[in-house]
Amino acid sequence: MPKIPLVYKDADILVLDDNPINVELLVQQLEDYGYRGVRGETDPRRLEALLEAGMPDLLLLDIHMPHINGYQVLERLKTHWKNQAPPVIVLSAQTDPDTRLQALNLGARDFLPKPFDRFEVLQRIHNTLELHFLLRERSSRAELLEELVKQRTADLHRLSLTDPQTELPNRRGLLEWLQQGREAVVYFIVLEGMDDIARVHGYGIAEALSRAVGERLQRLPGSLRRQLGVWGGNEWLLLEFDGIGEQDIARRANELVAVVSLAFEVEHLLLYLKVRIGVSHSGFAHRSPEHLVRLASMALPTEHNCWQCYQPVLEQDLLAINRRRQALHAAIDNQELFLVYQPKVNLHSGRVTGAEALLRWVHPELGFISPVDFIPIAEASGDILRLGDWVIDTAIRQLECWLEQESVAADFKVAVNVAALQLMQPGFADQLITRLQQSRLPRGALEVEVTESGLMQNMELALSQLQQLAEQGISIAIDDFGTGYSSLAYLKLMPVSVLKIDRAFIDEMDTDCQDRRLVETVINMARNLGCVTVAEGVERVEHIDLLRGMGCTLVQGYWYSPPLKPAAFIAYTQQHNAMR
Repeated sequence: MPKIPLVYKDADILVLDDNPINVELLVQQLEDYGYRGVRGETDPRRLEALLEAGMPDLLLLDIHMPHINGYQVLERLKTHWKNQAPPVIVLSAQTDPDTRLQALNLGARDFLPKPFDRFEVLQRIHNTLELHFLLRERSSRAELLEELVKQRTADLHRLSLTDPQTELPNRRGLLEWLQQGREAVVYFIVLEGMDDIARVHGYGIAEALSRAVGERLQRLPGSLRRQLGVWGGNEWLLLEFDGIGEQDIARRANELVAVVSLAFEVEHLLLYLKVRIGVSHSGFAHRSPEHLVRLASMALPTEHNCWQCYQPVLEQDLLAINRRRQALHAAIDNQELFLVYQPKVNLHSGRVTGAEALLRWVHPELGFISPVDFIPIAEASGDILRLGDWVIDTAIRQLECWLEQESVAADFKVAVNVAALQLMQPGFADQLITRLQQSRLPRGALEVEVTESGLMQNMELALSQLQQLAEQGISIAIDDFGTGYSSLAYLKLMPVSVLKIDRAFIDEMDTDCQDRRLVETVINMARNLGCVTVAEGVERVEHIDLLRGMGCTLVQGYWYSPPLKPAAFIAYTQQHNAMR
């Protein structure tokens, strides 16, 4: 007879039979064969306590017992212990089909008839234990896999809420914090200068700087209930859940500005950032946590190292700006734009010898929109390129018409403003020269006005473009001189022929000694550089007398005339010059 393997000798086997002799016999046989964890019980009422103390790996169960029979035990195991119940081999002298079938229906794994055949008992026990441990191993593996899946899912969820560079909450993580429903103050922090640092020093330095920013902001004193995180790119959020009083908000916002403005030491480099902060809090009407953050972003000031709290008027202004942006995109096609011309008067001859072309916009629903409002929108959206082309083309056609009709003198000049974005287009100078060559204008009839700040965006490119224009006889004027970077060192390098003195210096020069000295200094400097000077914003006769005495070349302003439409401009010019 083949030997039955003893693989599970340490299995916990419980024999339950009301006949002590049967229990002792079976326990003895199993122990003799090598099983070391066999125990017996004759009272089925004690089974519950035995199972509570420790679940066996196998239960050998008699059917006919007093107090609680084997069928009742099987039912109890099935209903109370369910999947935790041990496998059961039924022991019974009754071998009729009904008895066997009822036991199997109640969950018994096998059936052993009495009296026992030793080898059959050992084989059936081995088979049942083998299946039991196989199932238990698979169950353990499934539980382990389930636990691993849960852990991995938790890790992925945590990673989805975390910024990889700083290990702080990202946008999703911050929104989860805000969704907790507590009162909160949102500080929307924009770091300025991070991109330049990355380009100059490398992205590794920029990442280290981001971590340094996070560490510094987390060390801020005060509220323990707060959360710092990265909203995206160079935009951060600080959420505070204690107190939304105006004084608390102002104190915290000023602290944020102060700590970010201080130098950061990163890998032996001293790096500086500028910051803008918009603030909102849950006291404002909002539809969702994301909307509350958007309110804070609306409050971002335009100036660096400043903060501003949201007010409903800001949203109204933003909606108005957005509506203007959309309307401006179609303004040219809808013929809503036009040029007006402000006369430039020569102080020596008293005659109108030129004009500045100025863009105006009247929308059919929004009405007149000031250039102060729509030019920044056009510059931010890039529409200034198309507007600038339209202005140049329109000014060229208008001057061609005036010259052909002899409405102005042959040496009459019209100046057009060129935005920084236009000047930074590599082909701008070539395109303008081509337009002028294709026009009927005499050489030098068009003048280009640029600002100091526009020149400083890319000095090398600006210098190259302006030199090309100057070589074709196009006058170059520096507009609003003295209000930008005052890059005097570059003036001798640039082919500048006109300096325009900003109205900010002209307005009170007759009453303010400092303004008067500044204006006189600019005029003398322009004379030494061989440049013409144009004073803007001339509104009083005192301005005329002072500027004439200082040797200023040209003036424009409301003392003579506001900007005029073409027909009115020609009428004014002819009348004014006739009187001279």
